[in-house]
Amino acid sequence: MEHQTVCVAIFDTEECRFGFLDEDVATTLIAVCSEDPADWCELVACWPRYTTRAVPEFASHLPIEISNRDEAIAAIQEADCWIVLDLIQKRFLSSKVFHPITRNACFAMHTDENGKQHDPLSVNFAPWWELREQVDMAIIEQPRQSPMVIPRVDRAVLFGQPLIDDLASRVLAIATSKRGKQAFWWEDPGDCSIRNPFYPLTIEVHREWLMSPRADLGGKYPRQMLHGARDWLSNVVHGHRMRFERSGAPLVALPKDVTGYLDGPIGDEEMALYFSLCRELISAAWHWTQDRFGSNLEVSESSMEPAIDIARLQLTEFLAEVKTSWLANPFEGGSPPAFIIECSRRRVPRGSGLEIVGMSERQSEQHILDCDCPICNMMADGAFGPSFAHIDGHHLELDDEFAFSMLESREDWEAQQQEYADLSAKWEREKRERNESVGDSTGETDADDFESAWNSGGSTNEPFPSSLGGESGNLRLAFLLAEVVGQLQQCSAPDELVQRLNKDFSTYRTSELVDLPDSSRRLSETLETVANQFPELVARAADFQSQLAERLRKPVTNSKDDEDGIPF
Repeated sequence: MEHQTVCVAIFDTEECRFGFLDEDVATTLIAVCSEDPADWCELVACWPRYTTRAVPEFASHLPIEISNRDEAIAAIQEADCWIVLDLIQKRFLSSKVFHPITRNACFAMHTDENGKQHDPLSVNFAPWWELREQVDMAIIEQPRQSPMVIPRVDRAVLFGQPLIDDLASRVLAIATSKRGKQAFWWEDPGDCSIRNPFYPLTIEVHREWLMSPRADLGGKYPRQMLHGARDWLSNVVHGHRMRFERSGAPLVALPKDVTGYLDGPIGDEEMALYFSLCRELISAAWHWTQDRFGSNLEVSESSMEPAIDIARLQLTEFLAEVKTSWLANPFEGGSPPAFIIECSRRRVPRGSGLEIVGMSERQSEQHILDCDCPICNMMADGAFGPSFAHIDGHHLELDDEFAFSMLESREDWEAQQQEYADLSAKWEREKRERNESVGDSTGETDADDFESAWNSGGSTNEPFPSSLGGESGNLRLAFLLAEVVGQLQQCSAPDELVQRLNKDFSTYRTSELVDLPDSSRRLSETLETVANQFPELVARAADFQSQLAERLRKPVTNSKDDEDGIPF
């Protein structure tokens, strides 16, 4: 596409700027506004998160002049192609000849000699930004069409002493009640099973904290602080991950001195970890009260009030230590919650072991221990490049409570619940119909819920798919081998045989072309052993051997085109 010169005007609280820029530079400035910069300095600070080979490395090198608003408007009047980035009113405006952007878009900033596109540039405007695209310049002087509502989060309340004080008071209030005393017979108050009498009490304490209005939040309740721009932040983080994966550009964290870091909205991972933090504190509080009082807790309005006041102070001190420890220690074997939350606030994806510009910590390497799955082993070996970790927050939905949902409105949550119910009913109906069909033909029921990996590529007499080269082909074989391993485990096969099968496959997929015949032969011999010991696997073992032989006849080396076919 032929590039054109664009007159770019930037309205700031202190001063205006304008310049005549290349279209790639103008588009990059628009993309930087995805970070919702408050002023020119913040826009410049965020520029390194969006640079490509098509634009200068630093925004300070751009030919943009400081001016007043009248000078900027006059420059626009002389230009056919112009854009306005209004950092004051949070607006993006463009002339009728400037290409459409839309609220969420991705542009390829470089095309090679073969026509292949590279260097993705993502644009994801925050929901409070107003877009007026391809309009007359008279619109510039008009006010916004809609109110500018920007969610601000008071993390000092959500994560600080107010949270601890509230949870401690609620737990002690229940612990000193009759139903609390009845629950104390349970051996482990931290047990999350439904049969645990503490479990509904935990849900109650957590829900009441989230759904109770607070004066220190201006009458809002904590749950409202968790929502407001989750989809926008998810799109921004995904854009930076795609930029790294498709162009090799470094991961750059949002600077800590921009407005969005201090009180900006909460993203998926911060929300998910906030849920887990609350549950951790509530569970620890039950343990503490049980250890202190147990089933001997006596309640007397005249005598217990001083004792409860002392207990509340001690419990809050204990929970503060629990919070500090929980934030600093690995979460589910990975990085500490404090690091994960920091990455979420700084809008950067977490790639295992990858450097993040602007941060000293890195995401911990993902180690897969004692796993016999060939697919997992390939991922652990880095066969598909760096792996990215993400907490999707599915555990927030397990209690079927709107208070914990990642959806903002009750209407959306109720619609989702109905969708889940309809889908579950559909699955049950289809399963029943399959069982009836199988029963009619064979006299048996309980058809498999998941189709065999072999069936996804045709019959066992056909090659599983066309190409067997590179990691793409190895992944396809790994899916087949994973099914074999699963059946071996169901048959209580010796661990040595499963480990030998995985080891031979690992050697096979990492072999150079010259070593492929030997590694293929060893893997085929192990498959022969599997078939001899477990007759029910003869067909699969034989088909796997035939596909190994097919690759030997048509060896294919790793190529970029092949890697692009990986279904990830």
